Amino acid sequence: MSGALAALNDPWQPALLRLIGMVGAAGQTVAKPVGICGEAAADPALAPMLVGLGATSLSMSARSLSDVGAVLKTVTLQQCRDLAVLAVRPRTRLLGGPPYASASPHSTSWACDPSSLTGFTLPG
Repeated sequence: MSGALAALNDPWQPALLRLIGMVGAAGQTVAKPVGICGEAAADPALAPMLVGLGATSLSMSARSLSDVGAVLKTVTLQQCRDLAVLAVRPRTRLLGGPPYASASPHSTSWACDPSSLTGFTLPG
């Protein structure tokens, strides 16, 4: 990937999360599954949000299953949905940050604190 575009490769980008939510809603409307695979699905912090956005399956490497499964066992579907609502709400540009103020746990620019949801804690 080009160095100039690398910063755009962020599965936590709110526009991408909103798009996933639209696909999830459409899938639910027509009773079709919505699957997400790869690094995003294998991220234990992102997986509950993806479920909350409507993902009905997450596909990942075998070595990621236990970490993602451990997190998903600690949350309800409603908590996942609540987290998803927080993640896709509009954000403002933070000082020196990207225009979308990433919700990535690897960033210091969280617009919401998912650990405030009862029973939900981010790993590590």
